[in-house]
Amino acid sequence: MNQLSDRYYLTDGSHVLIAGATGAGSEYGGKTATANWWHHQAVENGHHDVGLYYDPKGMRNIKGKDTDSTPYETLSGLAEGYRSGQRLFHYKPSDPAGDHEDVKEWLRNLPGNKIVVHDEAQAYKDAESLSWFLSQGGNLAHGNERTGDIRSLVVTQRPWNIHEELRSNMPLKVWVGPTGSEFRSYMDAERMKRAGEQIAENTGAHKWSVTDAGDYVHTNPPVPEEYA
Repeated sequence: MNQLSDRYYLTDGSHVLIAGATGAGSEYGGKTATANWWHHQAVENGHHDVGLYYDPKGMRNIKGKDTDSTPYETLSGLAEGYRSGQRLFHYKPSDPAGDHEDVKEWLRNLPGNKIVVHDEAQAYKDAESLSWFLSQGGNLAHGNERTGDIRSLVVTQRPWNIHEELRSNMPLKVWVGPTGSEFRSYMDAERMKRAGEQIAENTGAHKWSVTDAGDYVHTNPPVPEEYA
């Protein structure tokens, strides 16, 4: 199941929680790279009309602004880029919680289906906008707004700090990299002990493992190095 067409979870529209071990060794990291690749290929392959990477860290190599890593920092910049034909955006907020609300309203009014990466989500985990993305944003096309659904990829170093109600709205959960004590605690808290054992048996440096509704799906090789 290494072809994109075989990986149903890339296109089925469910929200995704992306977590992973944080450490200084070369085998650690990879959450941002995985999310970067995911949102880029979603737009490039036509699964979504617009992609936005919400990036409080201001990382390099995020795919956006026609794969230019320079981030947008204002809503007017996003609007201008959209009018000029841009469909892949990299946004660096000055106020992670406050700007998140503004970006929500901007995306909410765009036509077509959108995919959004919410990186460093623990920094604005209590924001109403994050709750809205996960509870209502994925169902816009089926409600009164009819502007197209918004799929969310939530990236965090501390998934256990994201409210259980929000985690329950992300049936797809991804773990990137090696496992450890934090991973085991997380799997136990999610009542996914068996899935955790399967991930531990298959994972490695920068590999990313997928669970769906608590069940282990499979482990993928690292995304291409250009996304790191």
